[in-house]
Amino acid sequence: MKTLSKARVLLSTMVVLLGLGSTVCHAAGAGVIRFTDQVAFFIVDAAGGLVSFHGTNISFADICSGVPFEFDPLSIQLIDTPTGALHVLFTGKEHNVILYPAANWPDPDQIGPGDCPILATLPVLASGPVRLVRTDNDIAVSGRGADAFGWTSSGVLTSPTGQRFNYSETVRALVEPAHQPGDPEFRMMVTDIRLVPIP
Repeated sequence: MKTLSKARVLLSTMVVLLGLGSTVCHAAGAGVIRFTDQVAFFIVDAAGGLVSFHGTNISFADICSGVPFEFDPLSIQLIDTPTGALHVLFTGKEHNVILYPAANWPDPDQIGPGDCPILATLPVLASGPVRLVRTDNDIAVSGRGADAFGWTSSGVLTSPTGQRFNYSETVRALVEPAHQPGDPEFRMMVTDIRLVPIP
């Protein structure tokens, strides 16, 4: 996951949407903006052999064949702090996730529509709605301290054959302050996707 570039893209998207049905309040010197928007993302757990794609119940095979779809909405809260850091909280109670095998997954840093010949052949291992909480304490990487971000999600997923699984996912990453201007250091701390069959 390209952390800095993805954070900037997400921030730009949110800035454009701030005026669309958002709620703004101010407290203790911090500006708070709340709104709902469609969000999708993925993460590769190479050690566990799994990839989670968040934000839709439509498989890559269907997406690549042209089936219309929209990403799931998440509740989003932005907090603009006096230190310059922009805190973000994403939450979803019925947030769809699809699990794929990590084998043959395209380069995560370069994935795009041109990868459909590969993505369309990946089998769906399990899917379903889950609870998601995603946090970022400086999504613009503009404050003076480190940017810690990540998410947890959990629920019961079902395979295409009807097998049910207990699913959990924990992701934690850190962007440390730059040692040189414009050169922050990124560290992935935890990527743990678990899928346990229910007897």
